[in-house]
Amino acid sequence: MQSVDEYHVASFVAQVVPAAIDQVCEKIAALPGGEVHIQSHQGKLVFTLEASSDKQIAQQMDLLKDIAGVLSLAPVYHQYTSE
Repeated sequence: MQSVDEYHVASFVAQVVPAAIDQVCEKIAALPGGEVHIQSHQGKLVFTLEASSDKQIAQQMDLLKDIAGVLSLAPVYHQYTSE
């Protein structure tokens, strides 16, 4: 059973069709706790998601992988703390 006082942060690398990079960045930024940290003209993104459970992180990841223009999405790091 998960505590409501958990904090999760996960980082990801994504490969995106270069023409869709702005739209994908907007979708990431629109998610609660979503933040794009770096992007390249070749369509590579590094971003993080923050949430209160690993289930929320997984749900957000599922939403992102189905966005038009996303070619690949790879988790890099996931950390959580409980208060």
